[in-house]
Amino acid sequence: MITASKSALAAALKIRKSIVETRNTIPILSNVGFERGPSGLQLRMTDLDIEGTVDLAADLDMDFHPFTIAAKLLDDIVGKLPDGVQVKIKLDADKTQAIVSSGRSKFQLQVLPLADLPIMPDFTADNPTRCTASGSGLKAALTSVAFAISTEETRYYLNGVFIEPGADGALLVATDGHRLAKRWLRIEGVAPDRIILPRKLVTALLAHLPDGDVTLEATDSRISITMPGLRIASKLIDGTFPDYTRVIPQAGAAKAEFEAKAIRPAVERVIVISSEKGRAVKFKFSDGQLQLSVNNPDAGSAEETIAVEGSLEVEAGFNGKYVLDALTHLGDGPLTLAMETAGSPAILRADGDHEENLIVLMPMRV
Repeated sequence: MITASKSALAAALKIRKSIVETRNTIPILSNVGFERGPSGLQLRMTDLDIEGTVDLAADLDMDFHPFTIAAKLLDDIVGKLPDGVQVKIKLDADKTQAIVSSGRSKFQLQVLPLADLPIMPDFTADNPTRCTASGSGLKAALTSVAFAISTEETRYYLNGVFIEPGADGALLVATDGHRLAKRWLRIEGVAPDRIILPRKLVTALLAHLPDGDVTLEATDSRISITMPGLRIASKLIDGTFPDYTRVIPQAGAAKAEFEAKAIRPAVERVIVISSEKGRAVKFKFSDGQLQLSVNNPDAGSAEETIAVEGSLEVEAGFNGKYVLDALTHLGDGPLTLAMETAGSPAILRADGDHEENLIVLMPMRV
């Protein structure tokens, strides 16, 4: 029998939403495995591509026998129990059902053998690169680039976050072909070299990374992230990330400087008139001003002007939604936009930020 607090069990099951699919053609993949662990009990979940292993404090009887039960069902049951209660789980004599009880509540759930739950192979023998980073730093870096991950399945190699070594750390990059985000991350150790984290792994990490240090171990096909009480292992995207440096304007391009808190509300206002399909906004830099304009034959037109500084004199169109996404991840302070010609990519940076931190936006016709 297992005895654990509701709070500990509920916290351990949180990873379930990031890994276990709501619908599965393979029944065992809907289950969570229960086995002995360093802290008493260990839970394990997988979808064959990503695996989560959680340690939690629990009391296990000497005759404890590993098993699996439906992850979502158990999560729903535990979530409905009163706070502060103890939860007991034991197998029946035939080990075909698990009896979950707490106070006057009692549930019987179907059991499948733990041996049927696939386990991700150990890759430590493949000499993975190993590094540590702060969980809060990794979360901030992933958040700053994840919005640019492509959702186009045909270009699967863009469906994640690319990582490569950078000066005294690592560079994280994501792009969907219309915009690109790059972020520098401080690490200790050897940075993963040219790997692509799948979107699902990125989502799981954003939901569960702690503030303290985490350990990353990676080969060219797999990665694991270990944090207190939780280990997430995943396959990597098997593909070649494009040479993103080609679209980043070189030093020397004309620049304009302006306040994020001034341009954001201006874009939000004019974009109201734009069409749902294109969200096109014309940016005209001239004589110390930025004129934002939208012309939609079906709705009308809009125009706003804000003061800017710098030598940039250009007229180009951008997707207003993409601009707002970029501004959200650049903060409220002064920003710099660099651009060579009306048809070349524009690079956005927050003043005073690390030189590797930037967002690139591709222009569009207006």
